[in-house]
Amino acid sequence: MNPPKPPAPAVTAYLDFRSFLKDWFHYRKEIQPGYSMRTFARNPTLGISSTSFMTNLIKGARNLTQRQRLAFIKALKLEGAEAEYFDFLVQFNQAKTLDEKNYFFSHLSKHRGSQAKLLLERQYAFFAKWHHSVIWNYLGLPRSEAAPARIAKHLAEELPAEQVQESLDLLTGMGLIKKTANGYDVAERHLVTDKVFMGQVAKDYHREFLRIASAALDRYPAEKRQFNVLAFSVSDKGFEAVKQRISAFLQEVREIVDRDADMNQVNLLNIQLFPGARIP
Repeated sequence: MNPPKPPAPAVTAYLDFRSFLKDWFHYRKEIQPGYSMRTFARNPTLGISSTSFMTNLIKGARNLTQRQRLAFIKALKLEGAEAEYFDFLVQFNQAKTLDEKNYFFSHLSKHRGSQAKLLLERQYAFFAKWHHSVIWNYLGLPRSEAAPARIAKHLAEELPAEQVQESLDLLTGMGLIKKTANGYDVAERHLVTDKVFMGQVAKDYHREFLRIASAALDRYPAEKRQFNVLAFSVSDKGFEAVKQRISAFLQEVREIVDRDADMNQVNLLNIQLFPGARIP
């Protein structure tokens, strides 16, 4: 009696199309001994002339063009939702900017049961509490602690060790950190979010940090914090110009942080701009 054939990998279970292709080839070899990437590359649908193309693609040294994406979908015999998911997955992985990644991730997350959908559900939990993002950044510091009880003592508000452990589990599940022999390392420094879900969740997230900011007035001496308030009159056009300048400033802060070294602290920056009065 022949052993049952292994199930084919479901593309919707992946957030990396290269990992999917690697597992797909392993699956084909199990059900069809002798099958290889070279066998796949000889498919006339693909139009691949270089024998090293597939190896370099799996390694991340090559990307897929739009024509090649469609050809791969046909060669992999993906249809319907799986074909659409693979197409967006490739574009998500090859996107060069965070805005592009956000756009393609939003399409991936619409597929019920997909890995992107699961990640999106975890993001609701991530943005529900202030300490998840703080602990994520804290673990990127060179001399960060690993024990939940020790981490708790370094936070703006000391938390029970159990809550810190829940945060570590969440961050690990989201792929933002990874367990090491000595503790934790940051595995991903950018969080891709589906902008569609950032409605009430975003409001709650901001309220959490406004509460922390209010407590910081008494918690830290003036030299350890900076609070500014500016009331001003402005036109609608001026208001939009101020918003653009704030966005540019935040981008400048990100660039400073990216160039920084020997980090020893996690800082929180809140910026609010809203009407104080208005002529109807």
